[in-house]
Amino acid sequence: MQHEIKKLEHSQIEMHIRFEETEWKAATKKAFDKLVANLSVAGFRKGHVPPAIAKQHIDQNKMYNTAIDSLLNDAYREVVTAEKLAPWSRPNVDVTKLSDTELEIKITVSVAPEVKLGQYKGLHVEKKTAEIGKEQIETEIKRIQNENAELVLKEAPAALGDTVVIDFEGFVDGKAFEGGKAENYSLELGSGQFIPGFEEQLVGLSSGDAKDIVVTFPKEYAEPLAGKEATFKIKLHEVKEKKIPEVGQQLFEELKISEVTSRESFEEHVKGNLLKKEQENLEKEYYETLLEKIAAAAEIDVSHDIIHDEVDAMHERLEKDVTQNGMTFEQYLEVSGQTEETLHNKLHEEAERNIRASLVLEKIAEAESITVSPEIVDFEIAKIADQYKMEFDKVKEILAKDMNRFVADVKTRHIRDFLLQNND
Repeated sequence: MQHEIKKLEHSQIEMHIRFEETEWKAATKKAFDKLVANLSVAGFRKGHVPPAIAKQHIDQNKMYNTAIDSLLNDAYREVVTAEKLAPWSRPNVDVTKLSDTELEIKITVSVAPEVKLGQYKGLHVEKKTAEIGKEQIETEIKRIQNENAELVLKEAPAALGDTVVIDFEGFVDGKAFEGGKAENYSLELGSGQFIPGFEEQLVGLSSGDAKDIVVTFPKEYAEPLAGKEATFKIKLHEVKEKKIPEVGQQLFEELKISEVTSRESFEEHVKGNLLKKEQENLEKEYYETLLEKIAAAAEIDVSHDIIHDEVDAMHERLEKDVTQNGMTFEQYLEVSGQTEETLHNKLHEEAERNIRASLVLEKIAEAESITVSPEIVDFEIAKIADQYKMEFDKVKEILAKDMNRFVADVKTRHIRDFLLQNND
């Protein structure tokens, strides 16, 4: 096998691979034998068809494709290794010459873009100071109270904010539909979990009541229910209301904050937590702004293929997350107020920003000789072991299956620390 490399624009490489006649003939012979082994021809046992007759029944294109597949992966890896390439996208393969004696292939692939750093030290980015007002503290206290509220049985009819326990079964055109039935289902009225109009029709019902509720599925709902009128037969078992805890010793004990003994000290405790969270957010915002500034000053020619592959991967992950949360992707777009086009543009911008940042960080690590030695890895593992009161070897065993990502995260933190120390 012989190969040549040609550099193209936008960090793309074109490989021209020519296989020796003996290589190609051996591959086609092997492909032919493989196809013959599974060939059935009247009058002959499967796999025992004479070559001369088998040749008449074997699709030559199929034989060539089988032979090419047997050579391609090894050839591609060999060139990548020999030329010390770092592919960043799926390769595009074109057969440029093909005959009984010749096979030449052209492979185009995007490689890690070259990065020319601009200024990345001595930069100034405005730092904001975390501030927490009285209103934020009160809002957080109410959130904590609600989060620790207890549901208690209620004799009075259900109202918005109450939780009801119901059996229900849905019918469209008089027929039950899949996924429209449940027993002893807990539903907070006003939470918006169900079809618009469903929860409101439960208001006023008491324990033991039964009712037929009529609603219409939204037009954006998944087929075949989209836009259809449905009747739900309801049986209400229990009505529960939230018992909001008072700000006092009992709540402090439930929250396990022994240092808090009064409302004033509770407010200070809440304020401290809010300040810490806000400061973390501001520090994250500062670093992201700094990184954007550094990336903007760098010269990076990122190919469309690299961005396209990243957008596809991000879209795939998003679809998976949406499906796992029980929504269709169409519903997600509707709820988030996006179209496929606006989502694609958003993912494209995010992908390009992430790729540029990743490349810049790697180049800075190279320029500043920032590496992660085995000793540093062990030190980071020891910190985790100490935090969770676990044995060092046990933590290392747990991390072993994803050690490359762990090391990469450690390296990223070291680069971040360097940038924070060298910019203001």
